[in-house]
Amino acid sequence: MSQEQFWVLFSKKLSGEASAEELAFLESMIQSHPEWQYAIQNLTDLWKNQSGVDTTAGEDAYMLHLHRMNEMNISLDAVSPEDRSTVPAKRRMLRWYWAAAVLLVMAGLFSIRTLSGSSRGDEVAGHVNEISTRPGSKSKVQLPDGSVVWLNAGSKLTYNKDFGIETREVMLTGEGFFDVTKNKEKPFIISTSSIKIKVLGTAFNVKAYPEDKQTETSLIRGSIEVTIRNRPNDKIILSPSEKLVVENNIARLEKNNKQLERKTGNIARTELPVINTLMSINKLKYNPLDSTVAEIQWVNNKLVFRDESFSELAVKMERWYDVQIDITDLQIGEERLNGIFESETIFQALEALKESIPFQYEKNGSKIIIHR
Repeated sequence: MSQEQFWVLFSKKLSGEASAEELAFLESMIQSHPEWQYAIQNLTDLWKNQSGVDTTAGEDAYMLHLHRMNEMNISLDAVSPEDRSTVPAKRRMLRWYWAAAVLLVMAGLFSIRTLSGSSRGDEVAGHVNEISTRPGSKSKVQLPDGSVVWLNAGSKLTYNKDFGIETREVMLTGEGFFDVTKNKEKPFIISTSSIKIKVLGTAFNVKAYPEDKQTETSLIRGSIEVTIRNRPNDKIILSPSEKLVVENNIARLEKNNKQLERKTGNIARTELPVINTLMSINKLKYNPLDSTVAEIQWVNNKLVFRDESFSELAVKMERWYDVQIDITDLQIGEERLNGIFESETIFQALEALKESIPFQYEKNGSKIIIHR
């Protein structure tokens, strides 16, 4: 069975039109493909809580057609017995076809793939699960140990299929908010390109997009231990309401330092900045009106920016709206901004920004060019 067939059958379950045999077969497929289980839970939540999508639209359209027939004095008696007998079936088919269409659209918001790894051609079982979100979308995932992860736009989470059996380790690219189930025997470990985070049970946000200048870890409750890559002896313990910021060029700086050592034969300690220039620990700033923290408001579908340059905000907007933004004027890009976007479209957001900064913009396909 292909994934597309699976989602169509699952849509029949959501719409209440699946037979007992289909439900039994669906359950067997889920058990055979545990990597689909998290997508199923996520899509079920989206289906239950969706806004702006009418799941009965197909049936309503059909009933409207019958109503118009009645207004035109066309009785169902005029319909052939064969066609008349298919009316309930058509209504049911319309309902689950609509469910399938909505579900497939929602399924397109993220992808789940099973990857096979091997070392130098050896047949080694290196299976991992990968969960990813596309630009312009977000996803909520429950891991096998009960921990919950929210993935922001353009992010990816990978973990071994034996996650939770002996270890709990994941790899994050992008941004994720973690609510980790406590287990003293099996610490939860998150690896990114620049840092590694070790926790027992806590809630925190990690922002680790490879293209960003910085990697950020914001702790909401509990405590976490952070290790900076290439500096295993530097362990930072964060307390609640603290934020760790690490420069992403640390690997490049150390690589340059080693190259210089090989050329000169000297230990170029002065070439590598001290740790304080590469990282900082700050207190999270809570909004006095509602006690919220900007760093995790994306989970609530709010794009919050506080004292950020337009260039920095543009990077967030690119992921948020799945567009490409090119600011051609350096001075405009350096302007500082504060605000919140929630339900605004990209154009409504740009018009709102124009109230603070005078600029013009043009749209060329998925690219937006900003200029004076």
